[in-house]
Amino acid sequence: MEYLIASLLILASTPLIVAVVLRYQRASRWGAAILLCAIVYNIFVHIIAENIQTFGWMAVWAAGIGAVLFGVGDEVFFGHSRPHSRWFLVLLQGFLAVHAMVDGAALIGSELPITDAQWLGHNHGEGLSLSIILHRLLFEVFIWKYFFDLYGKRMATLVLLNVGASTIIGFFGSKALFSLMPSYFGLFEAFIGGALLHLVYDYFKERIKSAAPKLAASPCQKSQESHVP
Repeated sequence: MEYLIASLLILASTPLIVAVVLRYQRASRWGAAILLCAIVYNIFVHIIAENIQTFGWMAVWAAGIGAVLFGVGDEVFFGHSRPHSRWFLVLLQGFLAVHAMVDGAALIGSELPITDAQWLGHNHGEGLSLSIILHRLLFEVFIWKYFFDLYGKRMATLVLLNVGASTIIGFFGSKALFSLMPSYFGLFEAFIGGALLHLVYDYFKERIKSAAPKLAASPCQKSQESHVP
């Protein structure tokens, strides 16, 4: 329950976090890179790799499906400067609700009485929950700024409320499900681990997009300088 509470507290603090990020942009970029490295390390070493020992190729497939689904989802819904229509915006809210429910479901890992990982001598439910918290910190900063810039503070606040309610639904729904079938949580862990890897793609895509104008401008600037008498 403490991870759910921590997730909701971070969600409520999102406007303040965004203000700090905008004020200290260079430090925030370094902080985001460190968080990303911590998430990726935890996913590969303590989630996917350990579940492969239990489920074999099923864990690899689960991780791959998670990475593809969330990567494609992000590209479809956030790959445009502005949603095309009101119906597209409704679908986007549905995607965010599903995303938040999956995150909330993963937070239950540290509370399950038995998992296959524990039978192997591992108990990394805490690690998965921590990875979700770190991922949500980056994700919520993005969605607040995205909706605030396009639609204003009211819409951004409504989106955060959608994410918060969906997180709670996912948490308690998964608690009921995996308490009955705890041995299947390992595959869900692998799925979530793969899904979180879309952060790597998003991070480097944004870095490339931000660097592209500078790289394109450099030859032009040199050409102009060479023609200056």
